[in-house]
Amino acid sequence: MPLRTIDPPLQAFEAVRAKLADLAAFDGFRTPSLRRADTGAIALSTPHRTALLRLDRIKGAADLRRAAEPKGWRFLLHEGDRVVAAVETQDFKGQHRFGQVNEGPFTAATEQAIRRAESLDQVKRGRYTPTFLLVPAIYVAALWLEDEAGEADLVIPLAPAPPELKPMEPIAARAFLAVLAKLAARVPPEDRRARDPSGG
Repeated sequence: MPLRTIDPPLQAFEAVRAKLADLAAFDGFRTPSLRRADTGAIALSTPHRTALLRLDRIKGAADLRRAAEPKGWRFLLHEGDRVVAAVETQDFKGQHRFGQVNEGPFTAATEQAIRRAESLDQVKRGRYTPTFLLVPAIYVAALWLEDEAGEADLVIPLAPAPPELKPMEPIAARAFLAVLAKLAARVPPEDRRARDPSGG
């Protein structure tokens, strides 16, 4: 079956809709694709959770669900059939606030990963929920597919990715964590604070 999309909190949806309306009204879009887009034709789609995996949570982690930190919600912005940006909210103690608009490479890659996920037999037979996972300290982003019926989580790395991870190739969550542990071990101690939001 298709990936199961969960309705975001109304406050998260309203925060995004209000901010986009303000930006459109005052010609406030600063990213190239949105500046060129027909703002009247832009639509929100594909709501999914976001999560952060900090450097100090990678070492020794055996369970992605325990290691990753929920952050908020993310939506794709479409102009017709074309994905032009992604927009995020952040959860501050239960209050959902507008976060950022992004047109980077992970935006289009997210849509590609969702299509890839829905073609997998394992996903077709089960119930999986997508989460956008960011590991900033080692420059990794992925579509995390949480298995609602068990613990058979999958991860689809997004391009660009380190050579140890193949973009769009599904990998079991435990194996993904093992790769991340090797990559994290290579981060020099003097770089850890600069790369990791936790300062770890």
